[in-house]
Formats: sequence, C-alpha cells, structure tokens
Amino acid sequence: MTPVLTITPVASMTPVRSQRPGTGLRRLTLAAEGLALFGIAFGTAFVLRVWSDPERVATLMKASLHGAPVAIDNGAWIMTGVLAIISLILFGWAMWEARALFRTLGAGDFFASDVPRRLTRLGYLGLAGSLGGIVMRTLMEFISTIHVAPEPQLSIAITSADYVCVIAALLLIVFARVMHEARRIADENQGFV
Repeated sequence: MTPVLTITPVASMTPVRSQRPGTGLRRLTLAAEGLALFGIAFGTAFVLRVWSDPERVATLMKASLHGAPVAIDNGAWIMTGVLAIISLILFGWAMWEARALFRTLGAGDFFASDVPRRLTRLGYLGLAGSLGGIVMRTLMEFISTIHVAPEPQLSIAITSADYVCVIAALLLIVFARVMHEARRIADENQGFV
C-alpha cells in the first residue's frame, strides 16, 4: 500500500494581496492616534489654565508638596511657567511622533524606513521627558519654596513611574536599532539573490 499525500487548501482570513492590516490593528492605532492628539490638547489646556493665574500655580505646588507652604511671586510664576512650557514642548513633540508612528503602522507600513527613526526619536524624547521631569519637578518645588523655607533645600523625588518611563524609552531605542539591523540584513540578503 502506497501512502497518499492529500493537500487541502485552507481559505485565508485576509486576501494574499491585501496590504492593509487587520481591522483590530487599524482600530487600535486609530484610538492610539486619537489619544496622542488628546494628550497634546489636554496638556496645552492644563498649562494655559494653571499658569494663567499665580494662585492656581500656588494651589498646584501646595498639592505636589503635600500642603507645605509655598510663595508664588511674579518671578516664581514666570520661572515655573517657563519650566512648564519646556515640559509641554517635550511632551507635545513626543505625542506628535507617537501619532505619526501609529498612523504609519495603521496604514500597514510596518517596515517603512521612517519607523525605526520615529521609534528612536520617540525613545529619546521619552528618556528626556522622564529624566527632565525629575529635574523640572525638583526645580519647581525649589522655586516655589525658596522664599518660605528658612533654608531652601533641594529634594529630588524619583518615582516608580519615572523608572518605568526610562526603561520603556530604552526599550523603544533598542527595538528601533533591532529593526534597523533587520532591515540592513534583509537588504544584504536581497543583494545576494
């Protein structure tokens, strides 16, 4: 008796020629894109609302210092405002890069040349934002209490969220380099054929 090999065709869930990602991925990237844009709008509205009034800045700083006395004069108001705007610019830039990356991935361009560049940029922005956030918080607290405390002290607070953001940023940078290396190897292999 001779064994018989039977091949049964199985219908694919998506056509072979389809360049578009699945509906679930498109919805996810669209939602993420919307969240990135919402983050820019919310962050801008927050900074404009709080720093439009020195009393609001004082209330915010008291809350972050757990009710410790603060003094927000015109100089402190302007200096903390400048720090808030710098933070907002970094945050907005990172969200804009994330939005563009989600748009590219949602279109199905997983191996586009700008994906590793955007991942790298987003990783460095995340690293700058998380490490810069520690410095900004420290400076804002120092500026807010310099006229109240008998002897001003610098206190640096590093939270687990800061640590996670640094690790996530480093992961983005490493993943971008892996993607770049994979593209280089694929190009070399294609050159041999």
